[in-house]
Amino acid sequence: MTLDEQKSFVEAYDSTICNIPHETVAEFVRLYESGEDVSKFYGYEYTSIVDALGIWNSAIKWQLQQLQGVTA
Repeated sequence: MTLDEQKSFVEAYDSTICNIPHETVAEFVRLYESGEDVSKFYGYEYTSIVDALGIWNSAIKWQLQQLQGVTA
């Protein structure tokens, strides 16, 4: 995920879920996407970020497949 994509994800998360401070979500995504240890964030309140990232990435994959003419 590029820095712009991370910022877009954080904005989307903030505008739809917004149960965790914006700065915390941005830091979580930065660490998660860089492969760093996110264990300090583990807890039920942070699973929504990982769930949202999964949906985000699935949607992007689907869109890229549509642009390439690949059927899932």
